Amino acid sequence: MSHHREKVMIIVTAAITARLFMRGYAEHLADSGYEVTLIADDVSEIAGELAARGVSTHSLPMRREPSPVQDLLSMFRMVHLMRRIRPDAVIYATPKASLLGSAAARLLRVPVRIYELWGIRFETATGLARSVFTAIERFIARSSTAVIANSRSLAQQASRLGIVRDDRIEVPGSGSSHGVDAERFSIEAPRPFLDAATASFLEQHPGMTIGFVGRLHPDKGVDVLLSAAQRLRSTGDAIRVVLVGSAEGIDVPTGGGVPVHRTGETDDVRPYLAEFDVLVLMSLREGFPNVVLEAGAMQVPAIVSNATGCVDSVVDGVTGIVVPIGEVDRLVEALKALRDPDRTRSMGEAARQWVLGDFDPHQVWSLLEGHLRKQLDAVTGFSERGVVVE
Repeated sequence: MSHHREKVMIIVTAAITARLFMRGYAEHLADSGYEVTLIADDVSEIAGELAARGVSTHSLPMRREPSPVQDLLSMFRMVHLMRRIRPDAVIYATPKASLLGSAAARLLRVPVRIYELWGIRFETATGLARSVFTAIERFIARSSTAVIANSRSLAQQASRLGIVRDDRIEVPGSGSSHGVDAERFSIEAPRPFLDAATASFLEQHPGMTIGFVGRLHPDKGVDVLLSAAQRLRSTGDAIRVVLVGSAEGIDVPTGGGVPVHRTGETDDVRPYLAEFDVLVLMSLREGFPNVVLEAGAMQVPAIVSNATGCVDSVVDGVTGIVVPIGEVDRLVEALKALRDPDRTRSMGEAARQWVLGDFDPHQVWSLLEGHLRKQLDAVTGFSERGVVVE
């Protein structure tokens, strides 16, 4: 049998996910000798740059929200594309892409089907929605030949919720889907200036800067952060809160009490991270919050909840502090502990060292590629076209 370059197809739902989370891994695989195709809702923006790096791209319309007619259309397109490319391995992440990708790959008997689990969407859902999402996750896991979680607590939770058996889920290294570029996320690195509105807010309200980065969504625990800040402020502490991200169903109180500034969405969080004394993420659920590592790389310690995923993103007491979900009192205590600039500084430095040691992107990609390699090597009975011979 003449050896062909193994074909790997990577599928995510949204263009931004392809750009921020999967692009580096796709390029790494291409550099390692695989024939790689990256698929997302719309990859036109990065197609040229990826082609220059030897990665093919395909835009395949997918809706993030359930949409039976559109989903069926996307499924037909997915099957058609897979039949044409005939991949040896398909890797998928994010709910919709994973549902469509795993179903198509299983239907076409692609030998290696890897589900990258980055979070459990239904952890905070109830009733019918919970049952439906649970069934979908189980279907994706069952349709896959391997499941990779991006944090240890996520792997444990997935097995506890009956999504996947313990022995079928792995966490390469210390987790994270793509690591953090600590050269870019460094206080030494050049970065854009702070926008004028944020700069003037910080000038008007001196004090300790408590930051948040992410969607302003109820699941992210922003209310807990604001309650704790309010309480600290009422005891006379000079503090201010900066919230970075798009508003998704959260009303941020204005006027009275704590000075709160919202920056809105941004393409580059570094100018904001550079101003934070501490990052707070009191989420109810995560897969693995990369923003905590990005802050750490910029020497900003984090206070996180003990929710799935969050709990893996700091070394408790070393690079940050873990607080039980929803516990305002404990968050207040943790914030008080970080009023000491020496403690904040030493935790921030430890956080950067941890990111450098455990989350270098090339290290993360190599671990993922090693896992892929092992899966491909285990598949015997390859025909020349890379489709299993029955």
